[in-house]
Amino acid sequence: MKPTSNTQQIRKAAVLCCLLLCSILLGGCWDRREVNDVAFVMGTGLDKEGDQYRVTMQIALPGQLGSSGSTGGGGGTSGTKSYYLESKTGPSFRGASTEEQREVSRTLNYSHRRVLLLGETLAREGISKMMDVIARIPQNRLSSLVVITKGSAMEMLQADAPIEQYPAEMVRELNFSYMKKPRSVKLLMNSVLLEGIDPVVPVMSLVKNGPDSLKDKKTNIQVDGLAVFRQDRLTGIIDNHLSRFLLLGMEQAKETEIFIPPPKGRGYISVHLIENKVHIEPFIRGDEIRMTVHMNCNGNVKENETSFDISREENLKWLEQQTVEEIKRELGEAVHVIQQKYHSDVLGLGRAIITNHPDEWKRIKPQWEQLYPKVEVTIDPVVHIENIGAVTKPFGVKKEQIQNE
Repeated sequence: MKPTSNTQQIRKAAVLCCLLLCSILLGGCWDRREVNDVAFVMGTGLDKEGDQYRVTMQIALPGQLGSSGSTGGGGGTSGTKSYYLESKTGPSFRGASTEEQREVSRTLNYSHRRVLLLGETLAREGISKMMDVIARIPQNRLSSLVVITKGSAMEMLQADAPIEQYPAEMVRELNFSYMKKPRSVKLLMNSVLLEGIDPVVPVMSLVKNGPDSLKDKKTNIQVDGLAVFRQDRLTGIIDNHLSRFLLLGMEQAKETEIFIPPPKGRGYISVHLIENKVHIEPFIRGDEIRMTVHMNCNGNVKENETSFDISREENLKWLEQQTVEEIKRELGEAVHVIQQKYHSDVLGLGRAIITNHPDEWKRIKPQWEQLYPKVEVTIDPVVHIENIGAVTKPFGVKKEQIQNE
C-alpha cells in the first residue's frame, strides 16, 4: 500500500506544479490597454523650422468616423471633423513627439499610421536620421507610405479632402493610384542603403478645385510628380508630365496615357498603356558606359477625336510607331534631367551593372558619381496596341471624311 500512497503524492505535486506554472505563464491582461486609453495616429507630418523639427500628428476621432454629420477633413480640431491635429516643435523627431504626448490625455499609438509626410525643406537636408526613430520603435509600421510635400507637411494634413474621412487616407489612396509599388518606409530605406540606385518618392501639394465663381472652395490634395534623391537627400522634382514617362522606365507606371496627333487634321488619339516590362542592358568598355533600356508595352486606344481610321492594320502600326517615338522623346528628356541636373540614378543604372557585371562594378564604383552623368542611355520601346475599342472607326465622322492613309 505504501508505493500507491507515494504515487498519489507525486501526482498531487505534479498537478500543483502545473497550476503554479499556468498562473505564471497565463498572467492574464497585466499589460492590457483599453481602446479608450489610446489615441490612434493616422498620419504624421515632419517639417524643418530653423534648427527645430515640427511634428504634426493627425489623430483619429473614432466617435466621428462614419457619422452622418461628418464632413471629413478641414481645420482638424472642431465639431464634426473626424480627426484632431496636434503639432509641436522640438530638437528632434522624438523630442517633438514627446512634447505632443504631454498634451494628449491618451497614449499616442502609431501602429495604424497610414502615411508619413516629409516637407520639401526637410527632405533636401536628408531623411536618414529621421528614419532612425521609426525603425527603432516596433510599434511604428514600416509599411507607412512616404510622400514629399510642396510647402509644409502640416498644411497638407489640414486639407479638406472631402472625398475621404481624413487627409491621410486620401494621400494613401493617391499613392496606390499613382505607382505600382508606392514608396513605403521600408522600400525607401532599402533604396537609400542599396548600391547603384537612388530613391524616388511622389510629390503632393494642396489645390483648390471648382469654378472661380464658387466662394467656399475646398482644399484638396493632388500628385505633382516625383521627388528624386541622391542617396538620402532630395535633389529635384520631376513635373507631372515627365514623371509619367519616368515611371514607365522604372516599371512603376500604374496607368499612362499618351496623346498622338493624326497625320492630317486636328485632335488626338489617346493610347492607354496598361502593361510595361523593362530590362536595362549595360555595355562597358573601359570608362565608356552605355545603357539600353528595353521596354515592352501593351495598350488600348481610349479615345479617337480625329478622322483617322485606326481599324486598318497599316494605320494601327503607324499609331504604335508614333507611340514608340513619343516614349523615346519624353523618357529620353526625363533621363537627361535626372542625369545632368539632379545627378540621381532612380532608374538603377548602377544596379544593372552590379547585376550583369559585378567585377566591372568593383572597378568603376569609386568613380561612379563622376561617370554616371556621362552614361549614354538609349531608349528601346516596343508598343503593342491590343484593343482599339468597340468602335473601330471614328464615331460621329462621316464615311467620306475618314482618313485611310
